[in-house]
Amino acid sequence: MEFTEVTDRVLSLEADLDLLDLEVAGVPFWERVRFDINRTLMQELGVLSQAHTHDDPSYGEALYRLTRNLFVGNPLLAPEADLLVWGHERRKQLEDGLWWDIYCDPVLERVEEDWVYLEREHEGGHLTPARTEQVYYLDWINYASRFPSKLLPGSVRPTSLLFSAAERDTLARIEREIADRFGVTIDVEERVEERLLRRRVKLPIYRRVLRRVDPDVAVVVVSYGRETFVEACRLEGIPVAELQHGELSEYHMGYHYPNGPKRDFPDYFLAFGEFWTSAADFPIPEERILPVGYPYLERRATRFTGVESERQVVFLSQGESGERLSRIATEFAALEHDWSVVYKLHPGEYSRWREAYPWLEDAPLRVVDSSEPPLYELFARSRAQVGAYSTALYEGLYFDLDTYVVDVPGIECVQGLLDSGGATLVRSIDTLAERLRGSSGGTGVDPGRFFRRGAEENVVSALRSIRTGADSPE
Repeated sequence: MEFTEVTDRVLSLEADLDLLDLEVAGVPFWERVRFDINRTLMQELGVLSQAHTHDDPSYGEALYRLTRNLFVGNPLLAPEADLLVWGHERRKQLEDGLWWDIYCDPVLERVEEDWVYLEREHEGGHLTPARTEQVYYLDWINYASRFPSKLLPGSVRPTSLLFSAAERDTLARIEREIADRFGVTIDVEERVEERLLRRRVKLPIYRRVLRRVDPDVAVVVVSYGRETFVEACRLEGIPVAELQHGELSEYHMGYHYPNGPKRDFPDYFLAFGEFWTSAADFPIPEERILPVGYPYLERRATRFTGVESERQVVFLSQGESGERLSRIATEFAALEHDWSVVYKLHPGEYSRWREAYPWLEDAPLRVVDSSEPPLYELFARSRAQVGAYSTALYEGLYFDLDTYVVDVPGIECVQGLLDSGGATLVRSIDTLAERLRGSSGGTGVDPGRFFRRGAEENVVSALRSIRTGADSPE
């Protein structure tokens, strides 16, 4: 199957079975598993590869981390604050030696309100020293929620305590439909059960944290996978605002809901720019999708103003399509041309690229497998970029890079970018080489459509308006 066909079939399944309207154990379960099921189907059908490296600790290690967090950074010991921010754990180390949450820290420097910051683990730990103050960890809550399914695996799980016989039949019917439509077997009951077992543990704890901090607004960077936290905020009457963290489209199952609403979705979505407000069918009213900009990009790009570019092309890797992109970069680098070639790995590939893409080691190109040099410096020193559908492609437009999208699974996610004239689709190495030979760099596309200017003040103003209950935050 093609990339689009998988997602389209999942959406058809969703519509045919009215999955967004169904509940088991009193919970609208489908909205909590649709993203993962869609991603699993992509991987099982060979459409996408592994996105990121994942940490799966042993029982003993999980117990240790849980116990440690009870005494260090426990969110139940946090002070009261106006804002409760669940940030992004994949931090970036900058020149000051501190690890920044690039989505939140530039904003938190500007807000006048008090705030408390929540963080989950990243690959088994936390990146420190962090730029963020008032950091509290979610480790013990996360691990405590895993123990019911870890201690009661397989056939001895108490499914009868969660699901009625009719509900189990419903989940089995969904599993059969998936098998019939995709030829892939997914244990839907097990996935739903695991999510709901975790919810049973997390929901009352999250509500206690919210009552402890008593925020006026909760801010999240990623909402899918955090439905229980959003649910807790809803039950406590706290509005939730999500900061956009990356590319999205009608093929992103975290945001695209053409078949109905999602109960536990943030109340507001703070988008990078106007382009993104209609990129997907968001499950919230249009007036609550606010184009505010990308503070980190706007701030950091100024550091490289005046940097002289050279005839350099950057290939932007990402886990799902990294194998194909890395081969294309290797083949292009071996051709005769006057471009220097850089292959920039996604942070989720840093630790595994030599095993995943061994051909890169002997290729006539430079592999960047760390945060040095910074991505924006690479952009400033380059004149062209090649990628699939990563957020970095749009960031490269901010630096006026001649942009090429390789025909790999998932490029449908950037169809809007192609339609706008901001990028060119290339289907072969020869075509890419021909295009680049005639390129001197630059697109002439206004980046303000993708990233609204004045980002820091826009985000601060929007959060202030949401907090004070203004009808139309600017």
